[in-house]
Amino acid sequence: MNYPLISVITVSYNAVLTIEQTILSVINQTYLNIEYIIIDGGSTDGTVNVIKKYADKIAYWVSEPDKGIYDAMNKGIAYSHGEYCNFINAGDKFCSSSILKQVMDFNHVADIIVGQDLHVNEHNKIVSRSVLPRRYNLLHFYITTIPHQSCFIRASLLKKYYYDTSLKIVSDWKFYLQSIVLGGHSVAAYNNVIVICNPRGASSDNNRIKEEREKVLKDLLPAYIVNDYQCLSCLGEEFIENALFLFNNHWIRFLVKKGLAIMVKIVRIFK
Repeated sequence: MNYPLISVITVSYNAVLTIEQTILSVINQTYLNIEYIIIDGGSTDGTVNVIKKYADKIAYWVSEPDKGIYDAMNKGIAYSHGEYCNFINAGDKFCSSSILKQVMDFNHVADIIVGQDLHVNEHNKIVSRSVLPRRYNLLHFYITTIPHQSCFIRASLLKKYYYDTSLKIVSDWKFYLQSIVLGGHSVAAYNNVIVICNPRGASSDNNRIKEEREKVLKDLLPAYIVNDYQCLSCLGEEFIENALFLFNNHWIRFLVKKGLAIMVKIVRIFK
């Protein structure tokens, strides 16, 4: 079997206490067809010394100021030569030394392969585990997203869209809307943990997330579609998914369709 080259990209800034575990989790993979890239934002705390320690295992690295995490990720994409890219940032680590081979054995045809994240706290206690949806549609992305660190994305897609550097938190979410929802690119779900993530603060600003999401939706979608999904999201993704499952059974299709229409009207009245 011909395994694709994977460009694993680590973005770091002043991560001297955590980057070594990330580097080791990459270079100790049993999957051999890896191109490892580190984009450091000009760290001053000794991070660069750790990177230099493993320089012979790294295909390319640079330490220079950037305009934020998505600018750094775009730099990594530009330097990559792999068929797929994966972003595992400083402080995160692959769950095992064989996980990349397991993922590629599972699927290396889809445009995007997504697995689960395991989130742990500063005491290494499990906080949460991501759950993958049944469908990767607009309803899912309106409500939430998919675990970015556990994604393997075709480099050609990333080089088509790149990340919007005007956004500080949800640019990866915008990419998924563009590539999956609007672009129709294929997704394969690997229902196992790929990456163990440590807590970080960049994505915890809920007000900023809301503002950026609203801007993206306004830029990408007609207002009437956004309004409809805003109403449907109040019903919950699981409810809608179950309704869609029933909808595929033609003998109750009419009833479900009418029921959903009524529920949307009710939600709008009381919203």
